[in-house]
Amino acid sequence: MDTKFSDKYSSWAVITGASSGIGVEFAHQIAEKGLNVVLVARRKELLDSLAAELSAKYKVECKTVEADLSKDGFQFDILDATKDVEVGLLVNNAGMNCEGHFYRGSLERNLQMLQLNTKAPFILAYEFGKQFISRGKGGIIFTSSISAFNANPYLSHYAATKAYILSLAESMNYEFKDKNVDVIAVCPGMTKSEMTRGMKDGPMLMEAAPVVKITLDNLGKEAYVVPGFLNKAQVFLSSRLLSRDNAKSLSGALLKKMLPATNKKKKEN
Repeated sequence: MDTKFSDKYSSWAVITGASSGIGVEFAHQIAEKGLNVVLVARRKELLDSLAAELSAKYKVECKTVEADLSKDGFQFDILDATKDVEVGLLVNNAGMNCEGHFYRGSLERNLQMLQLNTKAPFILAYEFGKQFISRGKGGIIFTSSISAFNANPYLSHYAATKAYILSLAESMNYEFKDKNVDVIAVCPGMTKSEMTRGMKDGPMLMEAAPVVKITLDNLGKEAYVVPGFLNKAQVFLSSRLLSRDNAKSLSGALLKKMLPATNKKKKEN
């Protein structure tokens, strides 16, 4: 148990997107520090299994909330589940991806991503942020992406949602710091999760554990973190050494080759 961490962030943490990938790792590392956890995701069976594992391994309390954050009104079940506990840490991790040519994408799926990647974390940050400020302590973690730092053709809408999250987190970090509330965005590159299932292992594909560790280690110290040397180098190259236009062209050329969705021919009506 990390008593300094639990003193700073109270006894409960809310983690969205907790049924897989980075969310599962956040649940493990936060529970290991001694915080009880509220696990939020769509798949209740996975949440219940994770809750049982965390309770047995770390001797913490767990609550599960089955919720689809892409639907309006999702927050009411989360707020109801936490009304009798003191939440001091919010991990806004839930998200989804849409890739490929912008004009070929499903409008419905893109609107779903807009809700899940931007509106949902904003709502939760607003609701819990007010509680943290009134209490004079707390923390908010946002999961952004290295795609937030420059234009990404063939990931245009996804990258835009992550740029929103990074900007929101950096601004909140400044506004909240004199209220003793820490805000940070983690900007990972490719990380082993359901989104990257099927990809070949390589130097750019990171495990979730170090991504989460560097985030928790820097909460209260930095406004954002980019895990991994190669990811840091990529961000430096695209945002510092290259012009925005050249960075966009390089990103577009690479993603066009990498993403299967950009190479599929779709019959136009």
